[in-house]
Parts: sequence; C-alpha cells; structure tokens
Amino acid sequence: MAKNKHPKRELLMVGDNASFQFNEAYKSLRTNLEFLAATSDCKSILVTSSVPTEGKSNVAVNLACTMAAAGKKVILMDCDLRKGTLGHYLHLRRGAPGLTGKLSGAAEWNDICYSIPHIDNLTVIPTGPLPPNPSELLASRQMGALFEELKTHCDALIVDTPPVSLVTDAAVLSRYTDGVILVVRPEVTTIQGAQLSKKNLEAVDAHILGVVINGYDTKKSTKKDGYYYSYNYYGYYDEDGSSGKSKSKGKSK
Repeated sequence: MAKNKHPKRELLMVGDNASFQFNEAYKSLRTNLEFLAATSDCKSILVTSSVPTEGKSNVAVNLACTMAAAGKKVILMDCDLRKGTLGHYLHLRRGAPGLTGKLSGAAEWNDICYSIPHIDNLTVIPTGPLPPNPSELLASRQMGALFEELKTHCDALIVDTPPVSLVTDAAVLSRYTDGVILVVRPEVTTIQGAQLSKKNLEAVDAHILGVVINGYDTKKSTKKDGYYYSYNYYGYYDEDGSSGKSKSKGKSK
C-alpha cells in the first residue's frame, strides 16, 4: 500500500503533556515579546512564513496559549482565508461561522468567537467559509474596523496569515498590526526565500519583530550552517508531527 504523502496534521500544545524544553521555548518567546511591549506599542502580532509547512500556525497557537497562561486576555484569529487550519487544530465545528461571516455582515461578534476547553483567557476566531476574493476581503474597510474593535477586547491579538512570499495577504494585514514574526524552518526555508519575505514585509513598512526558527536541531547544525545566525533560536513543534529543540543565542561570523 502506498504511503500517504499528506499525513494528517496534528498539533502539540504547550501544557502538561508537552516536554519541559517545549514549554520553556514558548515562555522565552513570550518573555522577549513582553520586553518589546514594554518599550513600544506591541499589542497585535502577525505570524507568517515564507512558504507552507514551516509551522507558522503551530507557532501562532502555542504563542497565544502561552500568553493566555500568563493571565493575558488573548484573541487568536485565523486570517489565512485560503487554507485556514486553526479550526481543525483546535477541533472547532466544521463550517463554524468565523471571520468571513463578520466581514460580510452575516455574523455578529458573539457568533464568531470560540473558547477552547481547559484554556482560560483564550478566544479563537476561525476563518469561517473560505471566500473567492481573500485579498480584497482582508484589505477592506471592514477588516480595519474589526482589528480596532478586537484590540479593545483583549491584551494581545495573535493573527495567523498565509506565507508572505506566495501571496500578498500577510503584507496587506501588516498595516493593521503592531509587529510581525517571521517563521522559518531548516531544510524547508531557503536563505533566498527568507530574504524575499523580509523584503516583501519591508516594502509595506511592516514592523518585523524577529524570526522564529522552527524545528531547529542542534545536533545537526554547525557554524557553517546557513541558519547559524545571531538570533534567539527556539525549538517548536513542526506541522509534520516532529518536535524541535531549543537553542540559546548563536553567534554569526
């Protein structure tokens, strides 16, 4: 029997069932963002990547959960109107009303907000039915107004978006958010791809907060590795089901 080339994606979430290193990696990311927020207005954060399968949605979910665990009131919104995955990951009802319903006027605020069992302080807004015109919908006046409304209901707004090097959605949405996290993954993201993503974000004056390296394996990497940069490296759960390992700050030569 041929193997399934597209295995079902599952999500490992921070908490008692995750490893100490996994939980600590997200706590470190949360702490770094809190330092940024202390010196600048950084309430809404957009999470994107260069290409699919880099784990951006996993990073968005676990960052939101880690912030919520610290007592912050968090809204996690799926703005990937081409292939949203948060509803699947968090086991929301298929076809549940979401962002597109609010933007089209078919749903009200209370209709699109969902709580997750055993996770306090977290509200999730899924995509809802996927539209034929995602870029236009995300760039609409209604979208801008929704962002402003959401900010009044939370301490932190985490936004999951499509890859920035493939479509314009993330760049369009960056105008509504205070900062952007770019997720990359060794053996998936190329240096050229990461540079193009950075260029696309800078072209719209997006505030890039930093880079998260997902699935980083310290046993395989050396100083000659193209990913050995002077960033803080964090190990996160990959979308293919494997887990990475955390690494402290590296040094570039």
